[in-house]
Amino acid sequence: MDRVGVIFAGVAISALGAMTYNLLPLFLGTAQDFRALSDQSVGILGSSFYAGFTLATITAYFWIRRCSWRVVSFSAIPIAAGALVAAGLTQSYLLMAIAIAVAGGAFSVLYGIGTTVLGDTSRPARWYGLKIASEAGLGAILLLILPGTVIQRWGFTGLMAAMAVVLLVLSPLLAGLPARGSKGAEPTADRQEAALAPALRFALWLGLAAVLVYLFCTTMIWAFVERVANDAGFDAVATGNVLSLSLVLAICGSLAAMVLGDRFGLALPLAVAASLLLASLVLLAGMDSLAAYAVATCLFTFSFGLGIPYTVSVVADLDVDGRFVVLTVPAIGIGVMLAPALGGILTGIGGHAVLLMTGAVSVLIALALALLALRMGLPHARAHRHRAGGEPAEPIV
Repeated sequence: MDRVGVIFAGVAISALGAMTYNLLPLFLGTAQDFRALSDQSVGILGSSFYAGFTLATITAYFWIRRCSWRVVSFSAIPIAAGALVAAGLTQSYLLMAIAIAVAGGAFSVLYGIGTTVLGDTSRPARWYGLKIASEAGLGAILLLILPGTVIQRWGFTGLMAAMAVVLLVLSPLLAGLPARGSKGAEPTADRQEAALAPALRFALWLGLAAVLVYLFCTTMIWAFVERVANDAGFDAVATGNVLSLSLVLAICGSLAAMVLGDRFGLALPLAVAASLLLASLVLLAGMDSLAAYAVATCLFTFSFGLGIPYTVSVVADLDVDGRFVVLTVPAIGIGVMLAPALGGILTGIGGHAVLLMTGAVSVLIALALALLALRMGLPHARAHRHRAGGEPAEPIV
């Protein structure tokens, strides 16, 4: 699983699976502008995507180690592309939401397989950093290109069609995807005993909760960060350029995670990422110019680009039999599903100040959950791997 071709395919499929997430501000803003939707309606539309995203991967715990990853992936791609096109063509809000939910289910399959592929490597924190960087890189390119070309001419329908085309054109990059992984291929009694140890199992669920809350926080802010600029009266094209630049900073954050790997453990990078994210929310609350907005947004995306790989790595590091890391995908899906709808409600009730305050509280909760998971679970996971001859018994938190 450490072969270059396997890692490349895992990174590529993750970038495709996360494409809609990284285009979420553009997706929601374009839907609102061209379909005349309210904040609440557009928030529900975003949540419908992640309802399908979550429902499709809740079952992955049972099939991820049994089905061929190649067959499942190349079946999900045309389904996702067709659903996107259908969502763009219909004028019915209900049919649009249903098509978006179907697309979400197909995208989640791609994302779940990519997460599992890289979780099976010997250095998941490093490759999760590259994974998030590639996801943000594809998003940055599309955010830069699509507003002034496709959306300006063809609106929301054009955006959906363009995303479908990108998905199909880049699908050959998955040629190196393996049919199976390495973890859990031959479950031993020792591995099953470790996986079922109460402290380790509880730590895994805490880690999954940390992933959920962290993605809820970052998605809620990310989904409405374009609306913050719009309400402040900033030029739409200039805002699009800032968002594209901010994804470059997300890439930098993820590349920093890739370079650092686990040399400082997981707890310290998580604390740094959470601190930077809190600082970005303070700056965003007080911004009074496009330059201040750009600084706050770029700091925010750098911090979540740094934090996401380490948050997911908490689960990967504790997962001794390879079945739990794929559950980070429905955890992500639940967090992301709740975020746009609740963000729209909070914005409608108390404006962006309430939105930003909720984000600040959420990131603190996520950090506490992740640190508690590491403290409880790492001694058990590292002791198991030591018995298997994989690494020293002394845990590095």
